[in-house]
Amino acid sequence: MNKGTVTDDEICRIIASVLAKETAKGGVTPAMNLRADLAIDSLGLMSIVFALEEKLGLDTFGQVEEFVGAEHVSDIIAIVRKI
Repeated sequence: MNKGTVTDDEICRIIASVLAKETAKGGVTPAMNLRADLAIDSLGLMSIVFALEEKLGLDTFGQVEEFVGAEHVSDIIAIVRKI
């Protein structure tokens, strides 16, 4: 998958694939808060970053602080778009 052609929905599906099925039951949307809506902790966030690296072929090493500071799924999408 090429990051230039990946859609917001595909990024949301990658994030959902990392979450517990119960958490992602209704799907993941860009407006969702990572902590309040999806109960993502720092370990879960790193799992998301690793999944994005693997599935999109990204090198996220320089963006770790940005990912840690992300509050919403849309923030993750924006970081992916910048890489």
